[in-house]
Amino acid sequence: MRRLLSIILTLWIAITACGQGLYIGGHKAVRDNLNSKWLCSIPRDYFGTDWTTSLVMDSTCTKIKFNNVSIANGDSVTFDSIAGGKEYPFSLIYDGLSMKGKITFTWLPIMELNGKFSTEYASGTVSLNTPDSTTRENDMSAKVKWRGGITNGAGRNKRNYSIKFLDENGDKMDRKLLDLRNDNHWKLDAGQVDMLRVRNRVCTDLWLDMSTKPWYAQWEPKMLNGSRGRPVEVILNQSYFGIFHLIEPIDRKQLKLVKHDTINNLFHGQLWYNKYWNRTGTMGRPQPYSNYREQWDSLFVEYPDFEEVCPTDWSTLADGVFFAYNTSIARDWPTFEDSLSYYFDLPVMMDYMIFIVTLGAVDNESKNVYYSCYDKTIDPRLVMTPWDLDLTFGQKLPTWDDSTVAPDRYIYWISHVPMYNMFFNSRRFNKEIRRRYWQLRETYLDTDSLVNRFRRVINDLEECGAAAREEKRWSKSVDINGQVLDLSAEMDNVEKWIRQRMAYIDLDIFPRVKDVYGDINDDGEVNIADVNAAIDVIIGTAVDEKIISRADVNSDGEVNITDMNCVIGEIIK
Repeated sequence: MRRLLSIILTLWIAITACGQGLYIGGHKAVRDNLNSKWLCSIPRDYFGTDWTTSLVMDSTCTKIKFNNVSIANGDSVTFDSIAGGKEYPFSLIYDGLSMKGKITFTWLPIMELNGKFSTEYASGTVSLNTPDSTTRENDMSAKVKWRGGITNGAGRNKRNYSIKFLDENGDKMDRKLLDLRNDNHWKLDAGQVDMLRVRNRVCTDLWLDMSTKPWYAQWEPKMLNGSRGRPVEVILNQSYFGIFHLIEPIDRKQLKLVKHDTINNLFHGQLWYNKYWNRTGTMGRPQPYSNYREQWDSLFVEYPDFEEVCPTDWSTLADGVFFAYNTSIARDWPTFEDSLSYYFDLPVMMDYMIFIVTLGAVDNESKNVYYSCYDKTIDPRLVMTPWDLDLTFGQKLPTWDDSTVAPDRYIYWISHVPMYNMFFNSRRFNKEIRRRYWQLRETYLDTDSLVNRFRRVINDLEECGAAAREEKRWSKSVDINGQVLDLSAEMDNVEKWIRQRMAYIDLDIFPRVKDVYGDINDDGEVNIADVNAAIDVIIGTAVDEKIISRADVNSDGEVNITDMNCVIGEIIK
C-alpha cells in the first residue's frame, strides 16, 4: 500500500512539475490531469491560422513527441488550423515516467487555483495566464474560500470563490487583473445553477449600461454602481473546472463612498446588503434594529466593517425603510410622492424596477441588493445596486414552479414597498417609470439588442472551445439537477423568452403614456391641483423642472395667465 502511495505521489509531482512547465511560443500551457490535456491561452487572432512556434519544457525531459513526431526541447512545431476544441497529440518522458495527452487552445484567460478550500478562508495560490502574456509570472499567494448561499450547500460541486491576495509576509496585496480594478479582493462566479452560465454577467453589464448614474457621480466620475467581470477558464488543483467569471466585489471602493472618519469615529459613506427575503428587507414590516449588531433581520453591514466600527449606524438605512413602511401603512401618497426622493435616489430606483421587471428577476426584487449612502453628512439618499443575477431570463431553481419565471407573468411578485407603491399607488411615479421604460426600449432594452448581448457571449464561448469543455465537465451534475448542459439549446430558450417577455411588457406592464392636455402635475387628471401648479410656476415658487416644463400648456414658450386659462377651460369641459 505504501509502495502504491509512493508511486502515485511521485507521478503527481512529475505531472505537476512538467505539466506546469510547458510553454508554447512563450505562453504557459496548463496541465489538466482530469482529461490528460494541456490548455493554453493564446491571442484570438491565432485561431483559424497555422502557427509555427517553439515548444519549451522547463524541466529536462526525454523523448518528447508532438503530433507523434519526436522533437527536441525548444524545437519549433506547427499547430495547423487552430480552432476551438481542436487537439494536438503530445507526450513526453520525464524521469522515466511517461505522460501522454493532447494540447488544445483557448483565447480566454486561464486561472489556476491550488489549495484545499472550504467555507473558511484557507491559504492557496493563484495564477492568471492571459492570451497576450508571454511573461512567466510567479504564482500569487492568496486566501481563498467558497462563497454563496444556495450554491454553497452540501453536495455542490462547481462553487463560487472569494479570493484575497497576499504578499510574501501574509499581508493583503492589491492586484490589477485583466482590464479591471486594482485591489486585493476578487470573486469567481461559477454560474452554478445557470443553464447558460452567463446570465449574471450579461445582466450586470446590461445594468451598468442602462442605469442612471447615482446622484453623486458628478463628484465621483470613476464610481461604478455595479460589478464588472471577465470570463476565464479555471483549473482547480490540476483539474479542469470550467467557465467562471472573474468579477469585482461591490464595496466602498467600487462605489467610491466617502471613508469612515476613524480618528473621530464619524460615519460618512455606508453600505449594506440584503441577503434574504423577509418583511424588513421588503420594507413591509421592519423589525427593531440595534447598532450593536452586524445584522438587522435580513440586512448586513458591509461598510464600515462591523468588527472595526462597533457600534455601527443603521439609522440612515432605517430612516428610509421606516418612511416607506409608515407612508404605506397610512396610505399617505402625497407625503410618499413629496418625500421619497429625500430617502432614495429615485432615478436609480426606477431603473432598478424596470430592470428586474424586464429580466423577470424574482430573486432580486428585495434580496440580493445593496444599499449605499455616499456620505450621510451631505445627503442621506440611498442608492440600489443589484447582485447575483443568475435567476433571470427564465432561469429557475428546481423547487420553483414554471409560472414563477413565465415570460407573461405580471408583477405582483414585487413586494419591495417603495417600488410597489411607486407603480401601483402613485400616478405620477407610474407615468415616470413608463416613460423611462420606453426611452430605454429605444436603446438598451431593444429586443434584438437584448438577444444579441447573449448571442455574442455564447458565440465566443463556442468558438474558443470553452462551451464544449464546460458541457463535458458539468452535464448531469447535481448542481443542475442532473440535466444535460447544452449552451446552444439554452440560448435558443433565452431568445424565445426575451421576445415573448418584451412583447408582454409593452402591452400589459409598461404601456405607453398617453399625456392629458393640461395635466401639469402629471397625475393623469386635469383638476384644481393643476391650476394651483400653474399659479406656483407663474409666481416663481415651483421648483420641479418637469412641472415647470408642463406648465407651458399652450406651448408658446412662456408660462402665464393664458396657460392657467387653458387648464380651467379643460376643467369646464
